[in-house]
Amino acid sequence: MDVRVGDFLVRRNAGSMDRLGQGVLIEEGTQPLDFPRTMTRVRVRPTLLHPSYLEQLWQSSDVRAQIQAVARSGRTHSLTIEALLNIKFSLPPLALQERILAQLRARLKRLDQAEAALLRAASGVTALQDAAHHALTAQCDAAGQTLPRGWRWGCLGEVIKEIETGRSPQCLGRRAESDEKAVIKTSAITRGKFLQDENKAVPAGTPLMPRHEIKAGDILLCRANTLDHVGATVHVTECRPGLYLSDKSLRLVPKSDVDDRWLVPLLATSYVRAEIARRSNGSLSSMRNITQTNLQGIPIPIAPPNEQVRLGRRATQCRHAADHLQLRVQNALELSALLRRAMADATSAGRIMSPASSGSPQEEPALQFPPAPFIRNDGDWNACQVHTPSAVADQHSKYVVAEQLELEL
Repeated sequence: MDVRVGDFLVRRNAGSMDRLGQGVLIEEGTQPLDFPRTMTRVRVRPTLLHPSYLEQLWQSSDVRAQIQAVARSGRTHSLTIEALLNIKFSLPPLALQERILAQLRARLKRLDQAEAALLRAASGVTALQDAAHHALTAQCDAAGQTLPRGWRWGCLGEVIKEIETGRSPQCLGRRAESDEKAVIKTSAITRGKFLQDENKAVPAGTPLMPRHEIKAGDILLCRANTLDHVGATVHVTECRPGLYLSDKSLRLVPKSDVDDRWLVPLLATSYVRAEIARRSNGSLSSMRNITQTNLQGIPIPIAPPNEQVRLGRRATQCRHAADHLQLRVQNALELSALLRRAMADATSAGRIMSPASSGSPQEEPALQFPPAPFIRNDGDWNACQVHTPSAVADQHSKYVVAEQLELEL
């Protein structure tokens, strides 16, 4: 089923609660598209509710709380059509909605610009990490090129003492609680940072090998994934107890005279990543695999021990600086999301401030709603229940989707 400008799509199935119930408004310029069965299309009465106003209300804390209260949980989180129809929110007159939206757009435009700058900063952190990797090893595009004095060409197997792999038992299909054992997903090994929350819980009593448990200081490599991700490497700086290697992850144990702080950035260089991709097997680009034999045979430029220590120290400093910048950017993005939610809450409660006011935020007058038959005497809005006169079956499936939702005062 296709969508048109003004349609509001709501996610009714999601793997996480924070994504469940998310809504998106189809705006001018959107290319024709079909929406999946996991979403519901909402069309409102234009004489009662502006679609853009619904988009703002839908992000409010009150609506999110209602969604979480009626969500069904299982292998995924879901919402029934009936649950969506019972979502309640306050509704001012249409003319007032348009005035509120006019003020919101000015604020949201500035917020969008700030978030775009933060995303550019996040890309800059990634570029900084990549530049550090290139600066910490000899530059080369192919094996056999001339290296700095003291360096030599060898293969990865010369600096690796052993390679260990884990196993993937039957899992529960969800993230493990802090007291549960778990195996990591391939997404735990990405862009040089170990994401220990990317895991799958293992049922209690499942036998796991102690040697497969991940420890701080481990070097982990993703052996099977897409071409872009196969061979991704991380240096584990911290790890909670009870987290284990999967059969798609490898632990590289360097030899005693090899500095692991130097080895990890080397494995992340574009030359080594390209070699891993070239030597990986698999008929589908969505799932490639690098064998231990092919991995150990990759030619690498090997620095002398004292140079490994120096470069390893610099690598650690660069990583800490990049992590610090990344954390600051992430915190700013989270604050921006909180501010966006606060704007939605202010919209739903009638506390939108006038941009023309020159006073402080505490002194700015709220945009008040004129008296109307459907506004209570205390100034609050009436809660309006969403309902639909009919539900239309999707001709392309057995699923039933809401063709039109109306708002009644």
